[in-house]
Amino acid sequence: MSNLADLKVALWQREVHEGSPSRSREELADAVQRATELGADCLVTTAFDWDGMPDVIPCGASTAEYGESFVTLHTDDGDYRIGMGSSTLDCDFSVLIDNACWTKDAQGSAAPDIGVPSIVVAPVGIRNAGHAVRCFDGGAAVYDAQGEILCALRDDFEEEFVVVSLVEPGTIAQPCDSKLLKALISTIRRFDGQVLGGSLPWIIGLSGGLDSTIVASLLVLALGKSRVIGYSLSSEYNTTATKGNSARLADALGIRFYAATIGDTVHAVESTAESCGYERERIEGLVHENVQARTRGSLLCTFAAIEGGVVANNGNFVESALGYCTLYGDAIGALAPIADLTKVELFDLARDINATFGAEVVPGNLLPQLTDDGYTWETMPSAELSEGQRDPMKWFYHDWLVRKLRDDPDFGAADALEAYRDDRLESEGMGTWIRFYGLDDTQAFISDLEWVLRQMHSAVFKRIQAPPAIILNNPGIAWGDGEVQRRWEPDERYLELKEQLLGS
Repeated sequence: MSNLADLKVALWQREVHEGSPSRSREELADAVQRATELGADCLVTTAFDWDGMPDVIPCGASTAEYGESFVTLHTDDGDYRIGMGSSTLDCDFSVLIDNACWTKDAQGSAAPDIGVPSIVVAPVGIRNAGHAVRCFDGGAAVYDAQGEILCALRDDFEEEFVVVSLVEPGTIAQPCDSKLLKALISTIRRFDGQVLGGSLPWIIGLSGGLDSTIVASLLVLALGKSRVIGYSLSSEYNTTATKGNSARLADALGIRFYAATIGDTVHAVESTAESCGYERERIEGLVHENVQARTRGSLLCTFAAIEGGVVANNGNFVESALGYCTLYGDAIGALAPIADLTKVELFDLARDINATFGAEVVPGNLLPQLTDDGYTWETMPSAELSEGQRDPMKWFYHDWLVRKLRDDPDFGAADALEAYRDDRLESEGMGTWIRFYGLDDTQAFISDLEWVLRQMHSAVFKRIQAPPAIILNNPGIAWGDGEVQRRWEPDERYLELKEQLLGS
C-alpha cells in the first residue's frame, strides 16, 4: 500500500449540465488542467451526465487503469487502488457518489464507516424531467477510515474546487443558512440559464397576495430586477389593500410594473357567450370567476409574447393538491417555483426573503399573527374573484393533512379517522387547528376530510397539465406525472370507522 500522505486529490463539486455533454467535456478539460497546476495526482468529481466518463481522472504525469469496480492510479509516488462505490476490499481509499436530489427534510449523508478513507462526491445543479425540476446542494466531503470527517465542501448549491488530503484535516464548510431560499434561487437561476437561455424577461401577475409576492421576490433574487415585469390586472373584486400591495411590491423590488383593469375584457367574453344563446344566469358564479382567471392568463401570455418572455406560475402546493386553480388561467407558466410548498412553509420563507432584502418586501398584512387559540389575519388569502371571497382552505391543518396524504404512503383516509378517534392529532400539533376550525365536531371533521379527498382525486387532470415545478420533497411520490385519474371511493375500513365515530 502506498502512503496516502503523498497523494493529492483535486475534489471538484461541479454544476451538472444535463443535455450539454460538449459543455461538460470542455469544463472537464479545464478542471484537469487546473488540478495539474495545483499539483494534484488525480481529479475526483461526479460524472453521471458525461456519458461514460469516469469519476476519477489522472492529472499531470499520473495514469489510470479502469476496472469494473476499481481504479488503479499510478503516480510518481506510488500506485493506489481506488474502490468505486461499495467496493472497498484491498483498497487504499474509496470514492462514493451521492447523486441524491436535495429535499427539504434532507438529513445529510451518513458518514461512511467502511474501514478505509473515503471521498463522497456530490454535484450541484438541477435535474429536469417532466413536471419535476429538482436540485443538488453539494456537500462533498472526505472521511478517514473510521468515518470521521476530514474536509467538507459547501452545501449551498454552489460549485467548489479544492485539493484535499486523505489523512490530514482540511476545511469544514459551515452549513448553509436559509437553505430553502437558496435552493429556490439557485434552481430558478439554473432553469432559466439551462432551459431558457438566461436572457428572457419573466412576466408575473401580481395579485397583492402572498404567493405572487414571494414568487416575484424569488425571481428578482435569482435573475435581477431588470428581468422581471409585474402586472396588476384588477377587477371590481380586488381590494384597495391588495392593489396597494402590488404597487408597493413592484416599487420595493425595483421592477417594471403595469396596472390595468380587466372588466371590459371579461364583459366582452361573457357578451360573446350570451350571443351564443347562453342566459346570463348560466355565466354567473363559478363560470364568471373562471372567466376572470382565464382573462388574466390570456393577458399575461400576450404580454410575454410582446416582451419575448415567459410567464411565472404563482400556485402553491395545497392549491395544486385541491385543484384550486383555473386551467389556462392561473395554472399557466414556464415554471412553478412554489408548487411544492404549503402556505405555512411560505410564511417562514417570507421572513427569510425580508431578511435577505433587509426590508419588508413581503408585507406583514399577508402573514398571520398566531395566538393561543389560532391566528388573526389582516389580509386573508383570497382569489378575489367574487365579493368577499376567501380561500376555502383551513390553513395550518390542511397544509399538514394534504402533505401527509400525499407524501406518506402508509397514511390514508382511514388512518386520518383513526388518528382523530384516538386523539393522536394533538401529538401531531393539529389539536389547536382542529378546535379553531370547529372540527372537534365529528360530523364536521368527516365532512371536511371527505371534501379534501374528493378535491385531491378530482384535481389530477389539472396537475397533469400543470407547469413544471421545483420539487423539494420525496422524489418517489407521483405528482402529475404518473398519477392515475380516478374518483375517491372510501374503502371498507374507512366506512367502518366512519360508522363507529358517527354512531358514538
